Amino acid sequence: MTDAPEEEFWRVIKLDLYGTFLCSKYGIPEIIKAGGGSVINMSSNVALMALPGRDCYTAAKGAVASMTRSMAAEYAEHNIRVNAIAPSVTLSDRVKKLMAASPEVEKIGQSHLLGLGLPIHIAEMAVYLAADESAITTGKIFSVDSGVTIV
Repeated sequence: MTDAPEEEFWRVIKLDLYGTFLCSKYGIPEIIKAGGGSVINMSSNVALMALPGRDCYTAAKGAVASMTRSMAAEYAEHNIRVNAIAPSVTLSDRVKKLMAASPEVEKIGQSHLLGLGLPIHIAEMAVYLAADESAITTGKIFSVDSGVTIV
């Protein structure tokens, strides 16, 4: 916290929190016009656990989780479900490159009970949350993190 530049704090808040706010601000009226639907926010598993050295990011993603819960309560009367996905490190091409370059990053993967997730795992959670099968699921933050938040 004490070493983080203020510019970095605002950059992360603007990207992760303000971006989520804007999508909802302009998207929810259209969902209301359509008679209801699903809002799926992107949080992070770090919103649910401690991660030293990433205070700006954890603050932004924690705020997204809180905003998700309050939006769920506010828009339920319009038949809108609001949930968030909280992934951990996901084995994207970018992460593969980081792991190859740094043994420290590779260690992170070892803390995941079932290994690192793939982008498809996040996509499948989003499909579930958008589908009728989640008709009464709202206000939840779903960890898609290979159990890292429980170890």
